Amino acid sequence: MKHILYLFLISVLVFISCEGRKTSHEALLESIEAYDKEVVTEKIVFIPEYYSEREVDTLFQNGYSVQIKTYSDMANSILFTKIEDTINYQTYYRNFKFDIRIERDGKLIFEECFDKKKINLLFRYDTITKSNIEDHEFDKIGILKSIEVNDDAPMADKLKIDVIYAIPETDRTSLHSIIIDKKGRLKVERIGPY
Repeated sequence: MKHILYLFLISVLVFISCEGRKTSHEALLESIEAYDKEVVTEKIVFIPEYYSEREVDTLFQNGYSVQIKTYSDMANSILFTKIEDTINYQTYYRNFKFDIRIERDGKLIFEECFDKKKINLLFRYDTITKSNIEDHEFDKIGILKSIEVNDDAPMADKLKIDVIYAIPETDRTSLHSIIIDKKGRLKVERIGPY
């Protein structure tokens, strides 16, 4: 009888101690799942990360001297985001400004500073027409990719400067030529996608 009483007592203690609590392993897994659902980690990147500047001087036999200075616009950038797993990648692509100074035979004929707003007007990125339908969105998310003097076809009375704008993280580009004549007058020619 004593044994039955002890067995009964042990059975009661076993049932009382089994409250249906979670094991520490189960609690840890639930905590990790809740954290992954609630918390999003952000990774922020700026391209270029720091202020960047480049200046190029070009001299031609026909008397032209061209100075092009490009520099990052630290106050103006385009944001691209993507979420992978629980990480929110935010990439800011900085826009660039550029200055063009042209002399002919030692005389200043053209000097102009360009920023994104001025380029949108000059290249007509802000309007969609039949001739520039491929350029939609360049007014908002296009950034300067390249600017260089076109020395492939030197002209006696003109200079061509090729400007390429691109949409980051895509292969979409837009090529224009800025043509400056010997009197310093500016003309823009759309070449098309590059």
